[in-house]
Amino acid sequence: MMDLKSWLGEQSISVREFALELEVPLKTAQDWVYRGVAPSAENRDRLSGFISSRCAHHWVIDAANGHTSRGVCKICDEVREFENSTEASLWIPPKRTSSA
Repeated sequence: MMDLKSWLGEQSISVREFALELEVPLKTAQDWVYRGVAPSAENRDRLSGFISSRCAHHWVIDAANGHTSRGVCKICDEVREFENSTEASLWIPPKRTSSA
């Protein structure tokens, strides 16, 4: 789980505003932010959506090896598939050399 305290600071969001946005008790938000308490499965989904909707993603994308490459945001850990080609430039796999 990401460092919520740092992330909220970077976003200029107070813990109180965070709790109100997620519609959770202030104590619950404080537990997540200051005590590192893991949210329940339901709240984890809500929290993930909240962070993803506000994150200025910084993607780390795997090297091209096929039509898509996996990318992970280094800030919020969101995972996404990226196309390695467009209509204008198609990805062509490297030629294989045969060893005889």
